[in-house]
Amino acid sequence: MDGRPVIVPAGRGRTLLATLLLRANRFVSVDELIDRLWDGEPPSPDRAKTTLQMVVTRLRQALGDANCVRTATGGYVVEVTPDQLDLTRFRSLAARHRYADALALWTGPALGNVASDALHRDDVAPLLEERLVVVEQGMEADLAAGLAGELVPELRGLTQEHPFRERFWVQLMLALHRSGQQAEALAAYREVSGLLAEDLGIDPSPALRELHQQLLSGDVPVPSGWKVLCQLPPDTGDFVGRDKLFDQVRDLLTAGQAVPIVVVSGAPGAGKSAFTVRTAHRLRDAFPDGQLFVRLDGAGRAPRDPAEVLGDLLTALGESVSALPDGLAARAAAFRTRVADRAVLIVLDDAASAEQVEPLLPGTARSAVLVSSRRQLGGLSGVRGLRLPPFDTGEALSLLTRMVGADRIAREHEAATVLAELCGGLPLALRVVGARLTARSSLPLSALATRLADERRRLDELATRDMEVRATFGPSYEALPPDAASAFRRLGVLGAADVASWVVTALTGQRDGDRLVEQLVEANLLDEVGVDATGEPRYRLHDLLAVYASELAEAEDPAEQTAAKRRYVEALCALTHRAWEQLEVIIDEVEPPPFELQEVLPADEVARLTANGPAWLLAEQLLLDRGARLCLREGWVDLAAGLVERAMRHLDVFYPLDHVIATLGELSVAARAVGDLRGSWVFANSRLLQMARLGVDDALLASIGECADAFAELGHHAELASVLAAQAHFTRVHTGKPALSLAERAVDAARVSGNEQIYLSALRELASMLADSDRYAEAVPIFDESLELASRLGAGPESQVQYRIALYAMANGDPERARVASDRAVELVDGMDDLRAIAYVTTMAGRVAAACGDGTTALVHAERAAQIFDQVNEGIGALGALATKAEAFLLLDRRDEVVRLVDETLVKYGGVGAVEHEERLRIVRAKALSSV
Repeated sequence: MDGRPVIVPAGRGRTLLATLLLRANRFVSVDELIDRLWDGEPPSPDRAKTTLQMVVTRLRQALGDANCVRTATGGYVVEVTPDQLDLTRFRSLAARHRYADALALWTGPALGNVASDALHRDDVAPLLEERLVVVEQGMEADLAAGLAGELVPELRGLTQEHPFRERFWVQLMLALHRSGQQAEALAAYREVSGLLAEDLGIDPSPALRELHQQLLSGDVPVPSGWKVLCQLPPDTGDFVGRDKLFDQVRDLLTAGQAVPIVVVSGAPGAGKSAFTVRTAHRLRDAFPDGQLFVRLDGAGRAPRDPAEVLGDLLTALGESVSALPDGLAARAAAFRTRVADRAVLIVLDDAASAEQVEPLLPGTARSAVLVSSRRQLGGLSGVRGLRLPPFDTGEALSLLTRMVGADRIAREHEAATVLAELCGGLPLALRVVGARLTARSSLPLSALATRLADERRRLDELATRDMEVRATFGPSYEALPPDAASAFRRLGVLGAADVASWVVTALTGQRDGDRLVEQLVEANLLDEVGVDATGEPRYRLHDLLAVYASELAEAEDPAEQTAAKRRYVEALCALTHRAWEQLEVIIDEVEPPPFELQEVLPADEVARLTANGPAWLLAEQLLLDRGARLCLREGWVDLAAGLVERAMRHLDVFYPLDHVIATLGELSVAARAVGDLRGSWVFANSRLLQMARLGVDDALLASIGECADAFAELGHHAELASVLAAQAHFTRVHTGKPALSLAERAVDAARVSGNEQIYLSALRELASMLADSDRYAEAVPIFDESLELASRLGAGPESQVQYRIALYAMANGDPERARVASDRAVELVDGMDDLRAIAYVTTMAGRVAAACGDGTTALVHAERAAQIFDQVNEGIGALGALATKAEAFLLLDRRDEVVRLVDETLVKYGGVGAVEHEERLRIVRAKALSSV
């Protein structure tokens, strides 16, 4: 502690500490510790556990401020940094070819002061073997660097201490030969041959025999000034996919122009290191002068110093430590000189920044650089960046098959597919799943899928002793600047959804959302997913990163989190209102109450984003739906109501109909709960009108009547008029009989309300009911009044009135007026975003064409309308369009098709409650059969 030794008393405490340190930063179970402390013969389980707890307590007391023992569920963990433990420092130095420094850390026998037969039996032997391997590697490096005679004494000692370790004999013979001691080299061969034959009864290894022959023939290779090294880690045996990306990297690295630099980036856990190592192995033939590999530790808190890295590279290439130049610039120049005109592939794994990588680049084009990084490193000159995407489902299943076995995957293929989707195609997550399934061969894939399906525990499940998805995400998040980290957390509130940068602006309360988005994209914590219908770039959190961000958000101060949600929702409401204002006027709806909002986004930004209102609504339909539900969870019912009333004007046909109906029902209940009776009945009525798209029956009409009674009691005349007009319309659709009294009541209520749009809606229904009551002459002037008013309100209202004029003019023997009105309605809806309006008007154009004997034109219109109605799930409209199609078939003398179409249509849509259209179908079918 602070340079002073901390004495741990001999006994079980020292054994416990040694056991944990040998497994540093890894969970060690209570059972394993008991086995070590009692050498496989513990007392009773309860007594052993109690004693273990006492040993842990005493060990912590002995360590004092240096205590690093942490309690975990079912065991313990020693938490140390790599530079705190000599074993990890030894391994790190050896991996960087600093063999002398690594071996200097061995100051005596391994665990020499720990009295534990189990540790010495099971753990010391592998450590000693690891040390000997490093000794061999160090000798090999010294021989390659040209050392010889100075190595002989140490090698003689090693061959005497380890007489059957043949690599030391090879190295001794080479050192003797290169130092001019040919006879001693041959004598060494005779000595080892005799030992192997006498003690083991075997011949020397091929390497020893080959060197012996070379000594006899005088053909021993001499070390050259250039060392061909392959420092690549082992390739991943179960690697799958990425073939197209490999082809891209190969083409870029072997282009031969300037120094090719390829940076492979991607989200944490995307498999960047595995891919770069696999790629480097496959490209070895293209770089015959060697493959250098360096871990830059960019994901950690202490990325490696490039000057230190250059020192390792230069010594690995033959420079002596004493000859290394001082300073980064000098070492970078020496490295470029060393690899000049060589075909070397330099693999830089886990780079932290462009500044860390730049000094490590070669200067000539025969070499190439392959970098993996969590960041995109766009600051490097001449770099080509490639992003490693998650696996698609096929690749994910291939990896699971490699790990778990084809038979097991085939037996539960559906569950395996679900697992792949829940992992979001992230290779690390898939490897965790594969490891868990491999460890438990009886665990059903479906059971693990069920556990992963719960987002709250998904990251807990994606962990094993050696791999953990959450821990892999942590360093990338922790490396973010504070404002970008805040943006990442806040995006977790929305889950895995496509967002534009305005969302980040709103969630963080900062004006420059684009800058924060760029930082998250550069860190590969946010994916670019293209542009939306308005041309705005869209971004998305990977599914598992969204879960991680949500966990971080939950840990924030609740008040700050609520404020962020409120800013986001108010920005969403402001944008929705601006987009809604651009929609075509719908005369059958009462405008929602105004929003009362704080300004979150600047007015010019709101105007820019919603320049095309319908397109913006379509682009944000998922956020609008989730935003409304967020408002309901937070108790902001007024905002939820305002969002839904405005958004559904355009989006109801784009959401699944059952979802629309359920949402409106939830809002009706929520509004009633907060005392908003007007809002509750508005949403109840809207829900009924959406249900009418599937069909009308007596119960639905009665429920619409209840809404009318409620608005009458509340004194909301505009809403009353709107509901009465709808009730009149659907009563006529369902019964085939006009509901004149309802239409008259609607006109009276609309007149009292002073609402011009609702008055127009009521007038249109009154004219329709009169025309349907054989009082067409009385209907005409009311239609004319409606048309005059509609022409002032816009194309939408006028198209609705023209549609009704065409319908009743045709029914009352006025084909010319029907044609003129129909043509005008088609002209008005051309270019509109209201699909239902387009479909109804197109159906009417088909009916008019059929009435005029033009079957070809009628068929074109009817088929187009039927396709739209099917798309928006509108049963009544589809029935009318198909009736028109059947009438067109009859005009074209396609009588067999008439019968088949009518029969199919009545089976599919016969229950929607549109008696007029059903009657049309029966009539045309009878005509077709009678003609046959």
